[in-house]
Amino acid sequence: MLVAEGQPLYQVAEHARIRVHRATVSQWVRRYLAEGLHGLKVRPGRGRKPDFSPRSVAEARMEVALLLQRSPRAEGVPRTRWRLQDIGQAVAWLRGYSEAGIFQVLKRLGFRRKQALPFVRSPDPTHQSKWQAVLRAYMACQRPDQVVLLFMDEFTYYRLPHKAPACYSQGKGQPRAYQYPGPNTKTRLVSVLNALAGQVLYRQRAKIGHKALIDFYAQVRAAYPAAERLYLVQDNWPVHTLPDVLAAMRTHGLTSLFLPTYASWLNPIEKLWRWLRQDVLHLHRLALWLDLLRTQVAEFLDQFQHGSEALLRYVGLLLG
Repeated sequence: MLVAEGQPLYQVAEHARIRVHRATVSQWVRRYLAEGLHGLKVRPGRGRKPDFSPRSVAEARMEVALLLQRSPRAEGVPRTRWRLQDIGQAVAWLRGYSEAGIFQVLKRLGFRRKQALPFVRSPDPTHQSKWQAVLRAYMACQRPDQVVLLFMDEFTYYRLPHKAPACYSQGKGQPRAYQYPGPNTKTRLVSVLNALAGQVLYRQRAKIGHKALIDFYAQVRAAYPAAERLYLVQDNWPVHTLPDVLAAMRTHGLTSLFLPTYASWLNPIEKLWRWLRQDVLHLHRLALWLDLLRTQVAEFLDQFQHGSEALLRYVGLLLG
């Protein structure tokens, strides 16, 4: 229409809503004169080629995900980790791309290099039955006046601070994790987390053995005197199965539910320890004042003594 109004081709090409080369406008005019409106339709094969042809984005993402889950050696690549050029050879529609091009395609698909996470698959043959027992107890504890479900665990921390990333100025300098001569004295914690209320009970000692554990069972029972049944989910630390420890559990009316072996990720209280490390233990500056460090640990845990929805959300027991 602009050409028909008498505007020169260079002005049409520079129009704010068009912005193409003058030669392109000239070609459009010739096609219109020769074929009419049909000549202005986009012809097959024109335009930007898809990155994942002939697959959709979802299909391309799935293909790459399945490839990365397999060992490179299973695909004939003599390495233990996938490199960009290896992925480019293993995925047909990436062949011919440069490493930079492969990187950009994988980035658009949502893939990047990440630190590996240690993982152990539980070899426990009774894994399913043990976990089902925990789930049944969780359903039963929806009647908190009758049934209480507690997740229990032990934790160790040391006098010297944990090293961890922290904000710092750019350059060669790094945040300091202050170390001091002397023994790296350890402190032990034993704690339970109420699966429904988020209440935390704990005991802090230089050492947690079977005697401290028996005393802690009495502390747990005293905190829930009206509960008809108290389920205690524990890991497979050998001390938990000592005869006098089991006898103490029966004395205090505690029902033990053991987690599958090598399945610590099934215990929500493990995330409480992560929170403790992040807020109190990473890069702390109390290596010369162990008693003060222990006091700060106690203050952190005391905030949950009356229950906490925030803690339940953090450990994954409460959604929303």
